[in-house]
Amino acid sequence: MNAIAPAAVYRSPDPQQQNVNNNPPERSFAAPYTANVFGGVAKFQPIPTVSFFPRTYATIAARLTPIPGGPSAGVSATARFDPVISLRPNDSGGLTVSFAPKMQLEVGGSLRAGIPNILGTGVGFNVGGSLSQRFTFGAPEFSATVQPSGELNFNANLKPSIVSQQLLSVNGGLEGSLASSGVSVGGGVNQSVTHITGQHINVGGPGLQFTLFPTGKPTITQNFDNTLSITNSYTFSPRTSVNANVRAGQVGANGGGGVSPSFTLQHKVTFSTDLTSKSAPKHEFSAISGVFVDGSFGLSVSLLPPQFPLSVTAQVGADPRVSVSGGGSYTL
Repeated sequence: MNAIAPAAVYRSPDPQQQNVNNNPPERSFAAPYTANVFGGVAKFQPIPTVSFFPRTYATIAARLTPIPGGPSAGVSATARFDPVISLRPNDSGGLTVSFAPKMQLEVGGSLRAGIPNILGTGVGFNVGGSLSQRFTFGAPEFSATVQPSGELNFNANLKPSIVSQQLLSVNGGLEGSLASSGVSVGGGVNQSVTHITGQHINVGGPGLQFTLFPTGKPTITQNFDNTLSITNSYTFSPRTSVNANVRAGQVGANGGGGVSPSFTLQHKVTFSTDLTSKSAPKHEFSAISGVFVDGSFGLSVSLLPPQFPLSVTAQVGADPRVSVSGGGSYTL
């Protein structure tokens, strides 16, 4: 009797047709490029983050000018509502829209000198510098994320943050004005350079997430962020701006706009606040470049007569801005 031979195993003549299901998934267009370098992870995100800051403010300022038209020194204090709305790519390749209300307090001083009216033409120039301290407080944060799979997440997290910044600026510009029947109109162009050092503290906290899947039932989960991060940063930002103002007696209005490219270097250390965790702190080094476009409009009232060497002014207004930024990081 003849033995039955086993079935022959089929082998594809084209190796590329084998293990089709083991191919890595396609990269999402919004995912960052990553590489393992010297024991850490280098990341570059080619898609920028777009942010909108619908800011409003109130300022009280005082300025002393001993000689009319001469050098002056001033101090100011500003309270600003500084919320931020951002559209950014995330590490999973999706897109996130977030909203974070923030409150900002700033105090500073400035020196100014120049010639306001050259040869009676109404045109002059000025130079000056300023130094200020800024504190920003933020909480909570709301966000919505669309993942590449179509999954939709809504998050609300406490995430309180405190930011302290020190700003040193030097500036110079041209200005001009016309006056008639107690009404003056003026304007100018200005160029400034600002150096900013910052210290950022972000604390994790409770959060709530609502997830909507392409198929299946939605879920609601509670979470707690057991992290504390401390960031030190340096920012270099030149700014070119134009402004205009009108004043009638002790009441005035002003407006303007500017463009500010910026470059930031920062180092962030993230700790775990979970006492049972043995994970080491994570270090992240980042380089971020971007550009800000801003505008402003304000109404002011002088609290002292204009002939006094000391002026005290109260002002309220809005100074919204938009930024586009991006960069890379290295994490250990």
